[in-house]
Amino acid sequence: MSLKDSWQQQRQERQQEVIQRQRSVYQNLEAARQERQVQAAQLRDELSLFREAIASEDKVRRINFQQVQAELQQFCAKLQTEVQIFLKDASDRRQVQAQEVAQKLDAFVQVLRQETAELLAVTAADRKIMAQQVEQELVAFIEALRADVQSYLWEMETIRKDRAEKLHQELAQSRLDREAEMKEIFHRLAEFRAELQQFCAELRYEVWGSDVLAPTPVSSTKPIAPKSSPKIAPKGFVTVKPTPNQTSIGASQQGNSIAITPANGVKPVSKDAIAYEKEVYNYIHQTQGARLTQIETTLGINRFQAVDALRSLIKKGLITQRDRLYIAHEDLVQA
Repeated sequence: MSLKDSWQQQRQERQQEVIQRQRSVYQNLEAARQERQVQAAQLRDELSLFREAIASEDKVRRINFQQVQAELQQFCAKLQTEVQIFLKDASDRRQVQAQEVAQKLDAFVQVLRQETAELLAVTAADRKIMAQQVEQELVAFIEALRADVQSYLWEMETIRKDRAEKLHQELAQSRLDREAEMKEIFHRLAEFRAELQQFCAELRYEVWGSDVLAPTPVSSTKPIAPKSSPKIAPKGFVTVKPTPNQTSIGASQQGNSIAITPANGVKPVSKDAIAYEKEVYNYIHQTQGARLTQIETTLGINRFQAVDALRSLIKKGLITQRDRLYIAHEDLVQA
């Protein structure tokens, strides 16, 4: 699977994960909204039942008042008829008594009216007090319900913001990681391409001589890091067929290490390589391990001089090669 296909597949998986998280958040919000609607419906039902109870009690009180008033009117009518009958029978003899009875009756009626008025006033005051208490309780309940709903909404908003911020941070971190990986891959590809171009130019110059342009040294863009972990570079092998009256040359490239050997397996060591053996060995020993490009850059020698010096040191048993790193035997024993 190519890098692009892998990246697209990971992107689709992350998008599906984001969609699933959004769906779960929407489902939680919908469940909370439905629960609030159910609670509000229950509260409305309870409030309507309470209002109906108050209305029924008020209706009962009015019916009782009407009954008392009707009984009072009947009593007054009956009393008036009895008084009239009594006055007719004894108009002369009981005129004074009738007047006293009338006065008593008037006083009784006034007292009865006063008691009825007081009873109505007390009943109205009780109704007002009860209405105020009910209204206060209802207002307090509504305020508490509103505060609970606001607190719940605030908590849900905080949770949503936290989840959104975490998701945004995860996406940003993932984007940065992908960018760093892509930069590293392109950087490694550029290094490999530059090394390959340099190797081709040097090999062309070695085979065809001075008629072709001389190779230009490749400058290393990275600082010298003797103990850095080696990167994995692609492996390749290049073979140049020998021409008549020329020595056949086989060149193999593995990472940054290049070895050039003749067809018969015997490589003559140049005087320049012998001259740079001591400097190369001292540099490798000081840095406790170095790469070919670091040796070339630091000592200011070309690729062939460095390779010849390293090959001579390896044959003498003074250094060894691990991946693309050359290490002195003394440093290897101490490690």
